[in-house]
Amino acid sequence: MANLQDKIRVSIDDLEDMLGVFGLPDFISKAESRFVRHTAEIAEEVCSRPTVKVVFVSGPTSSGKTTFTDRLVSQLQQRGKKAIRLSLDDYYNLQALNFDAEGRPDFESVNTLDMRLASMDLARLVSGDAVVPPTFDFKIRQRVESDKPALSIGKDGIVVVEGLHGLCEETTGSFDKEQYMGIFIMPYASVMQDRRLLDSDDLRMLRRIVRDVRHRGAHALTTIDYWPMIQNSEQDYYRDYLTRADYHVNSFLAYEPLVIAALARRDIEDALSAYDQGLLAPSVFMERSNMKKDFANIEQAVAKARMLDSWLSMIPQAGEAFVPKTSILNEFLCL
Repeated sequence: MANLQDKIRVSIDDLEDMLGVFGLPDFISKAESRFVRHTAEIAEEVCSRPTVKVVFVSGPTSSGKTTFTDRLVSQLQQRGKKAIRLSLDDYYNLQALNFDAEGRPDFESVNTLDMRLASMDLARLVSGDAVVPPTFDFKIRQRVESDKPALSIGKDGIVVVEGLHGLCEETTGSFDKEQYMGIFIMPYASVMQDRRLLDSDDLRMLRRIVRDVRHRGAHALTTIDYWPMIQNSEQDYYRDYLTRADYHVNSFLAYEPLVIAALARRDIEDALSAYDQGLLAPSVFMERSNMKKDFANIEQAVAKARMLDSWLSMIPQAGEAFVPKTSILNEFLCL
């Protein structure tokens, strides 16, 4: 059973100190090395267990699951294992949705996944068969014809399954415990100034804002307006998946507020400016709302955005050019 551990606390003073001429590159290197080292340690542990056929990687939104999984697959391959990644995101099936009291569709529920097909594909892979997984396009929010090559691990390979519900009963229940390992990944940190300024949920929301603007055609107020649904949905599985995991991986990088906060603040201010001018585009996450509304609660979202803007103004900035090309942060930054 995993527990959240190694919480990282950084203050505004710490972040300002990092910006010294020689301080920032060294600090970035140490933060990135810590994450790489932890990934390598888990790869070693997987390789030390010959009965393990599947590694399940779970965690809440904007935790860096995809990048971590890709790195873990690479580490396993470097150690002579045939390893592949299977993403549960490609098994989205949005035909039947639940909604909260303000009309937000629940895209986070395990019920939005075609778990029957995912479980069948995983079983076939573990049996040594070749599988062509489906493809889900998040920009148009529907499954499209897959052009992916067939996946196979042969007789002795490992499937690394990543997704929000990577440790749900529907995926793990088909395997004996000695056949799999579970990883729960989540940033676990606080940014402080006299008091706690940002906590882990805030940091994930900033990552999500930056990613949604750059990858999913959604402005910052869309993400903030949808965030209560994410939080409520996560409460249904968060502790269960953490309990099922063998390890917790803290994906927070101590220097990331310098970069992510600056970008998120710019995105928030752009959205607020559009709102103030009456030019704000409707929420892409409310297109399937059962209430036919442009936003769930735009007044609440705007108030939260203005508060975040005030908080983020206190955090010093560093350009995204400082972020190494191999960093987990590129999961949220890259176009």
